[in-house]
Amino acid sequence: MKNFYKTSNIWLFFAFVLYLSVLFGCNERPTEISYHLLLDTTNVVPLSSDSVNFFHGASTKFVFTKIFNTGAIFIGRFGDYRSASLIRFKEINLPDTLLWLTEEHIDSVRLVLPFSRYTFGDSLNPNFGFKVYLINEYWTNAITWDSIFSDWTPNSKVHPVPIGNFYGKIPIQDTNRNISIELSKSFILDWLRKNKDSIPIWGILLAPEPSCNVIHQISAQYVTDKEIKHPEIVVKYRNIQGQNRIWYISSAIDASVVQVPPVDTSSSLVIQSGYSYRTSIKFDLTSLPYFSAIHLAKLELTIDRSKSVFGNFGLDSVFSGGYFATAPLDSVPLISFYGRREGDKVVFYKVSSPLEIWLKETRSGELIFYSYFWNEVRSLDRIVFYGFDTPELDKRPKLKLIYSKRFEK
Repeated sequence: MKNFYKTSNIWLFFAFVLYLSVLFGCNERPTEISYHLLLDTTNVVPLSSDSVNFFHGASTKFVFTKIFNTGAIFIGRFGDYRSASLIRFKEINLPDTLLWLTEEHIDSVRLVLPFSRYTFGDSLNPNFGFKVYLINEYWTNAITWDSIFSDWTPNSKVHPVPIGNFYGKIPIQDTNRNISIELSKSFILDWLRKNKDSIPIWGILLAPEPSCNVIHQISAQYVTDKEIKHPEIVVKYRNIQGQNRIWYISSAIDASVVQVPPVDTSSSLVIQSGYSYRTSIKFDLTSLPYFSAIHLAKLELTIDRSKSVFGNFGLDSVFSGGYFATAPLDSVPLISFYGRREGDKVVFYKVSSPLEIWLKETRSGELIFYSYFWNEVRSLDRIVFYGFDTPELDKRPKLKLIYSKRFEK
């Protein structure tokens, strides 16, 4: 028993010595190299736009969004929002071996569209319909609503007689809902002959009815994901022996043209997916010394729900920001960062990098804010932010930063 207590006392003594060594070791003064950084905090300054005006104006900028093989297309109308879709099909699906086909051998020609869950407009009491037309002329990803429509009527680029139509309610469900639309038969035979003679086939136009009060999304081609469902034409026919056969013509290019209500670009702060408007904010950092080190910089924008319009998925939770310098706004930004929605606030926590660049040059610059990558071409949501003239000070854009002046030699 005595040996036990003796052994215990020895271990307690060693534990106490170890504790003292750690205690004194943690309280050693830092080396001469870093000592002044830790003990001198007078050089670190927190600032907010509540006390210093860091802003030099804001506006909304238009950047043409090309909805062209981006995974989704749109069809319908909701107020002053309208969208139509153009679809070209794979010409390799039009083989010479079917040139013998006649209308008598064809049982049906149907357009199959995989409707997605996203809707924009009145999804509770929808009125939805569209017509299908043949496109007669060349078109590219630069096509717009006005270049193929005269108000609501397709122009001369489109054959005036529709080859099919749809009127009805699209069920909203978690998985894609395929809607099958009966088309006329004769155009398929014409496509076979044109393909044999190497005459381009420009596809079809889905033109919404003006009476629509909802816009639906259709799953479509996406250049980097071949598994996404996309439109196709399904032909059921009988071969020469009278046997039933099914012939699939898959889409090759899926595109949409979108028109939205205009905004006052000079004073509004708007992000419009699918069109697209982007918010621009200019900064003035002349109150900060040249070459200052920015330790933290975050920007807060507040959403004006009374002016915002969004689909059945609700408000986005993530937004994008970028510093483009002199690069075009439809290119990749020099610096990218992201904002997180927290209630009605969208907070961009890491905007320090472009600010440090400006502090080495003119101490001014511009940042652009827009929908998160996926949503910019796969939704039609409009997010409006409160501007600098709103009476509620807590809703105005706000910049908070911590900086220090770099030590001079």
